[in-house]
Order: sequence, then C-alpha cells, then structure tokens
Amino acid sequence: MTDSLSTSAGAYLRHPHLHGDLVAFVAEDDLWLAPLDGGRAWRLTADHLPVHHPRFSPDGRLIAFTSTRDGAPEVHVVPVDGGPSRRLTYWGNGETRVHGWTADGRPIATTGAGESGVRRTWAHAVPLDGGETARLPYGPVGGLAFEPDGERALLVTVNNREPAWWKRYRGGRAGKLWIGQDRFTRIHEELDGQLDSPLWVRERIAFLSDHEGVGELWSSRPDGSDLRRHSTDPDGFYARNAATDGTRVVFHRAGDLWLLDDLDTAAPRRLDVRLAGPRNGRRPRPVPAAHWLESAAPDRTGRASAVVVRGSVHWLTHREGPARVLDETPGVRARLVRVVPGEDGAQGVLWVSDAEGEDALEYAPAVHDPERRRLAAGQLGRVNSLVVSPDGKQAALGVHDGRVLLVSLADGAVHELDRSTDGEVSGLAFSPDSAWLAWSRPVHRMGPYSLRQIVLGNLATRTVSEVTQQRFVDTSPAFTADGRYLAFLSVRNFDPVYDAHAFDLSFPNGCRPYLVTLAADTPSPFGPQRAGRPPGGEEDEPRARKVADGEEGEDGAAPATRVDLDGIADRILPFPVEGGRFHVLRAAKDGVLWTRAPLLGELGDEAASLDDERPRPVLERFDLRKRRAEQLVHGVDGFAVSGDGTRVAVLDEGELRIVPADHKAGGEDDETAVDLTRLRVTVDPAAEWRQMYAENGRLMRDNFWRPDLGGLDWAGILDRYRPLVERVGSHDELVDLLWEVHGELGTSHAYVVPYGRYTEPARRQGLLGADLVRDGERWRIARILPGESSDPRARSPLAAPGAAVRPGDAVLAVNGRPVDPVTGPAPLLAGTAGQPVELTVAGKDGTDRRHPVVVPLADEEALRYHDWVAGRRAAVRELSGGRLGYLHIPDMQTAGWAQLHRDLSTEMAREGLIVDVRENRGGHTSQLVIEKLARRIVGWYAIRDTDHPVPYPMDAPRGPVVALLI
Repeated sequence: MTDSLSTSAGAYLRHPHLHGDLVAFVAEDDLWLAPLDGGRAWRLTADHLPVHHPRFSPDGRLIAFTSTRDGAPEVHVVPVDGGPSRRLTYWGNGETRVHGWTADGRPIATTGAGESGVRRTWAHAVPLDGGETARLPYGPVGGLAFEPDGERALLVTVNNREPAWWKRYRGGRAGKLWIGQDRFTRIHEELDGQLDSPLWVRERIAFLSDHEGVGELWSSRPDGSDLRRHSTDPDGFYARNAATDGTRVVFHRAGDLWLLDDLDTAAPRRLDVRLAGPRNGRRPRPVPAAHWLESAAPDRTGRASAVVVRGSVHWLTHREGPARVLDETPGVRARLVRVVPGEDGAQGVLWVSDAEGEDALEYAPAVHDPERRRLAAGQLGRVNSLVVSPDGKQAALGVHDGRVLLVSLADGAVHELDRSTDGEVSGLAFSPDSAWLAWSRPVHRMGPYSLRQIVLGNLATRTVSEVTQQRFVDTSPAFTADGRYLAFLSVRNFDPVYDAHAFDLSFPNGCRPYLVTLAADTPSPFGPQRAGRPPGGEEDEPRARKVADGEEGEDGAAPATRVDLDGIADRILPFPVEGGRFHVLRAAKDGVLWTRAPLLGELGDEAASLDDERPRPVLERFDLRKRRAEQLVHGVDGFAVSGDGTRVAVLDEGELRIVPADHKAGGEDDETAVDLTRLRVTVDPAAEWRQMYAENGRLMRDNFWRPDLGGLDWAGILDRYRPLVERVGSHDELVDLLWEVHGELGTSHAYVVPYGRYTEPARRQGLLGADLVRDGERWRIARILPGESSDPRARSPLAAPGAAVRPGDAVLAVNGRPVDPVTGPAPLLAGTAGQPVELTVAGKDGTDRRHPVVVPLADEEALRYHDWVAGRRAAVRELSGGRLGYLHIPDMQTAGWAQLHRDLSTEMAREGLIVDVRENRGGHTSQLVIEKLARRIVGWYAIRDTDHPVPYPMDAPRGPVVALLI
C-alpha cells in the first residue's frame, strides 16, 4: 500500500460504502458515487455542507446519510439514480450518525436525542416514511452490525472519539466489542487498543483496531478465534471508517478509498476515483472585512490605522480616504500589527509574518512606499506580544518560551533581555523616552497560572529589576505619558463576599488599577498638594515645575523617565476607583484607560433570560489632572491608543470606531465609525489551508507539554501528512486532517476546534421536552419531562404555567398546520426553537380541544439530564432505605460545579454518599471537588429549640463516600 498518495483524483475521499459495482463516499462536503472499477465520480448532493457516513439500502436503490444542511446532523435519504434528498429525522442532536440498514429496509442511526447526555447514543431504526423510529434494545452504542440470516448483533461501545483522532488511546473509553442477542459477551478483550467499525462479513466479524500501533482491518470468527489482519500500511496511516456490503470491505486511509474483495486471500486495492467538477471549495473568494477584522493599531494622531483582516495587513484611513494594502500574500499570515513612529512625522508599520515558515518581523519603513524588510527570521520562536518603542528604533517581543527579546529595526539584531522559566510574559510597555521596558512575568517557581509580578528593564544597562513583590497577580503595565508613573492592574484587593449557596467566601472583585511613582521624589497624583488644587480640580502648574518634573523635554522631546528602584514597591498606590474585574490598561494623554468587565456568572444563568444580551465590558478613563474616572465607551472587545494619546480605536462586534481619549464622544464630530467596506479582502482557501497546516504544526511543536513531543519525529509526521493538504476541498476536510495529525501525539487535550458554523434560526429544531408516540392516526404525549427550576436551560415547555397539557393528549396542529399522521409534529417544529408556538391539543377521547402557546427548546439535554439524575437519586433512596445520598457530577467545569452544589446540602446530610462521575466530560475543577468531598466532621454544635445538631464543618460527609467511575 505504498502508493496511498498516488491517486490521480487529487481529492480527499472519506466515509465509503459499496453496493454492486458502485461506491458511495464523501468529498468536498457532498455525497458522491463512482464505479468500483475506477473512473469519474458524480455528485448526489450539492448542498456544500458537511455530510458523512453514507450507506446503501439493501436493494441498492437508496443511500441513507447524515447531513448538516439544516444545522444539526439529521438522517437523509437520496435515490441512487439521482433526485432530491429527503430528510427523515428531526432530532436536533449533534451526535446523530447513520450506520446501516435493517433487513426490512430501514436506515439505522445512532443519536443522543431523547437521552440525558451526549455519550448516551442509542441506535434507532428510521422508517422511510419519516414516521416513528424504533429504539433498538442495545443501550448506548458507537456502532453495530447484524449477523446475516441470524439473530445476533455485533456492537462497539461509544468510543472516546474517532480512533485516528487520538491514536493509540488506551483509556477506559476505548471502543470495545460485544456480541450477542438478548445477552451480550465481550469479545477480543485481549486486544489492547481502540476497536471500531464493527462489521459482519459472511460468517466472520471484522473491525478496525490499533492494538499493534496503527489502525488496521482485522477479522475473526464470531467466537474470537482465528484472528487475522487484512491491511498494512508502511507509512503508518490509519485505516478508517470501514464498511461492508456483507462480502467486501471498503475503508478510507489518507484521503484514498481502499477495497478488500474478501476476507480470505485478497489484499486491499486502492480505488482510482476521480472527481468531476471545478473544486469550488479551493477557489479564491471575497470575504467581508468586518467579519474577519482581527486588530487595529491607530497612527500617531488617529487619522488612520494599520489593521489585520484575516491575516492580511492594510493601512486604513478613518474618514474620507483610501484603504491601502500593505501585505496580502496568499498563504502568509500576518499578526500583531503595530505603527512605527518615524522622524518628521513619518510612520512605518511592523507586524509578525510567517512568510518563511517561522515567525519573523515584517517592516514597512514608510506606509506609502513599497520597501519591505524582513527581520530576525528564524530567531524568534512563536511571538505572542509585540510593542514598538516610541522613538521607532526597536521592538520588544514576548515569545512562547518566556523570553523577552529586543529587535533593532535598523539591522534586525536580536538581544535577549530576560527569560522566564515559569511561563509566558505579557503586557510589554516602553517608557515615553524609550529607555525602559516594563512587563508582567510569572512569579518564579509558581507556574504560569498563579502569581505574576511587574518588572522593569533598563535598556541602557540591559538589567531587569522588580517593581512589585512576588505576592499578587500584577498585569498590564503602562507608563503614563509624562513618564512619571507606571500604572498596572493587580489582584490584591481582599474584600471577601459570602457565597449565596454554601458557607464559603471568595474575592470576585479583587482587581483594581494601581500606580507606582517611579522617582522617589514624585508626589502621589491622588494626594494633597501644598498649594491646594485649583477650582474644578484640574492641574494648572507653572511651566518651570513641569519641566523640572520631566513632563516635557526640550524641543518637544519625550520626557525623561527617572526611576529610583530603592523602595519602589513601597510607592504603590491604588487608583481611587471601585475594585472589580479589569482586563487591559493603557496610557493616554493626561490619563489612563482600562476596560472594566461586569461581574457575571460563568453560565449566564443570572440573566433575566438566556436570550438576553449579556452586559458588556466598558472602556473607562481616569483623568490624572481631574482625578476622576469616566466611562468612554459601553461595549468593547478591544482598544488601542493613538501615538499622541488623544484618540482611541475601539473594536466592538465587527465595528471599528475612533473616539476621543479624554472624554465621552458627544456626536459625529467626536466619533468616527470607520467604513470597513473599503477593505477588499480575497481569501485563497488552498493557500490559507497550507498556512493553517504549517502553523498548527508549529503551535504544537512549541507548546506541547513535552519538548520532545513524546519522542515522536514531529517534523517527519508533518511531512508525511502535508501532501494531503493539496487534496483537501473544504474546511471540514481540513479539520479532519488536522485532527488526524494531532492524533499522532496519542494524548489528550490535543484538540482542533473549528470556527463555529452559524445555524439560521429558521432551521433550528424546536423540541417540546416530552416523549411523543404514534397512536393510530394521532400523535400523543406519552410523558412530559418535569422542569428543574434551578436551571433555566431545563424548563419544560409543556409544563409551563397555562399550557395545561397532559400525558395522553394528542397534538393535532402546530401554528394551525395539521399534524401529519405519519411524520408527527416534529417537521412542523423545525425553526421554532425559542419562538412562541400555538399547539392544538385534544384529550384522550378527542374532546377538550385547547390551543396552548408554548416555547419549544433548541436542546433538551439539560431537561433530560435533570430527570435522569432525579431517577438515579430516587433509586438510591429506595435501595438504601433513605440512608444514602446521591450526587452526579457531569463535568469538572462550571456546569459540573453548579450541579454539585445544587443538592450538596441535602445529600451530604445522609448517612453515606454516592458520588457518580460516570460520563464525566472532564475539566479543571476536580481539585475543588476533591477538597469539598474530603472534608471530615470534627465536631457538632447544638442549637437551642432545634431537634438536630449541626456538623462542624458544614456540608461535610456524615459517613462513607463511594465514587462510581465506570
């Protein structure tokens, strides 16, 4: 199989199935057919949206497949001879996947619809008329196959993820094979690997397994004997998503389709399939600049900005001017653009570029001239932060391995100023005279996620000194425009707040802006003055005093910054503003700007409605002359200050606005909404995918938790997969390829998170939070799930006040449209999620017709999850005679922390406690959970006129704690 990359197709082929002399497969986000003997393929769908897992019907007339055309994946069928596809399911569940057909001609699909969690995917037989599905009695499964002319089924458990995406996984969620009819027996328990794609091929069973290190096709007798391997790839590519017609097996590997004619003596052969069509997914196309605006750096006066739009750099005038391209090289990504001050008002632009395959600085000395200089190529590493000195002579960089670098813009010379061995630095800031550099670095031996301190680099002596002590989280330093103060953000406000649910205290408003006087004789800007302050509070000092204090140098030169390091930590002062949550601090003329974020819950449950827009961060200014704070902008994603400190470029939800830095904008003359439509940006997907592939490789190389990447030849792995980038025809295929490349690391937390795909509200499936069954010509409500009032996501639409819908009622119409007796109300609920819907319902005997208005859900998982927990708790109560408590923790994240506390007090009060962590989705709060559960009662205290003593400490287990892990 050494020719696995030699196909003439030039396409990335996946998810094959076969019937007769045809093979169906997925490419370029559509479903295709091709002759098994090779040749030109033709499209069966033209939605250009991700589809997967096609399966021929037993008679070969139809193909069932999973399509995301309407948002969530749903089961569709399409005639092999052509014609429109037809949607069969309206589950609205992201885990839906087609696996095959029943012998009587019904597609089989697994889904988490109607279940309490995403890992509980049950198999359903789906009738071709779109009617009521049959839930198969196998429990949660990841795949299944039926014995030909027999009664047994071959099942695989729900895999952690597709084996090729986490190669050589050996954890508890690796796929396992089970075989049986009413009772099942595990088979091939001796194989230490991920088992996937269960098949029944004549009298043998077949499957994919990586127990020898690479995913290959294996088979055995149904009792597990006579184990054989049927495929081998010397290049180490995984065989994936195997399927069968009962006699032959087809699978895909590295973008090619492979066919095995039998399980006796045949060897796999590559199918020579060629796509017909223009490959539109790789064709350059324009994109809206507002949607892809990444950053903006205003020039000296705020008349123009250097902006980055989807990796291209532009010089954009703010009002009544052109947009000039500085760099839009296909396949090159620009980041971190900065304006470079020059002599006599000239300006250049500097940015980070990966044009040579590693980060380098790209320098345009003058924005209107074509000259470009590439500096420090191959000497930097991954650049995370970049700032240019006010004199325009050098740049400071913070890179991935904790180094702080200085790069001369004249000759590109690189000097290492400092290096943190505890994590990345942030918040680089030059003094106005370019003589000092401040930044935030992790405290030594505390790790990257703990304390941080502000340090100062003397650029003349190349020495680094501490400004703040190693006690707090100090970030975002900025020199004031006069060079007299260094402002920064610090989490050192210890004003505890009592928790509302548990006896606990926290410091949610622990951050505040602070200021340090750099020279020992510089007075506090907040304190009293000998002569007092003038009316209005604004400074009005004699010029002699200003010059003496260094506010203004000779001939308009930048003020000199004097620093007395002795006792500097004792000169730290808080700004006279309320503490809270702050994100970024920057200096402006005569003041300091910062973003203040509202104190919000992590889940958003505190909002009046989950649909409400959440409060946004605001931009505030503190005027050092008037000594007061003012809100400049409400709603901000990011901001940057012009070189002279008078204007601010504000990024907010795809808009770029230019506002004054010294007061709140009062009208059009004060504020400029920059017209972004002048930016013409064209994306070349093929070139962009090459860049994304290379950058992903560098990111993993530079950030993987082991420098040797687990002993793997990472460069060799990237070279091996790189030719596949040229065959990718859609973003979904690129995501699949990146997953497989990262899967070579064989480790967790090596994810690929694609940019989210928007689903039109008109296509979001509405769900009623109830189980419906077909009863003759009518669809009746079998069960209404109870809501959970403590979780706004778990509301029950049919149990809402005024709905008065009862089990047994028939749903006759939705918004006046009669319910089809075959397909039921689900098709009529498409697009109704979150919208008022009028139902027509009738009682069991057909009378008592009513018209309740309900609001369907977009997702029932929370509702069904709480119902599942309540059922488990009730079972524990019954089996233990009421002596044991029960808690389920769905994840180690904020949702799981909320769920733990939802019933913590009542369940801890029992004689013992069962903590169920099955199907836990992981996270970072496990140490908090363990701390909570590890409490031990050391005493009791009695309260007069009460019957029961109270334990000390509270919410501690009163007996044994047992964890359910599997």
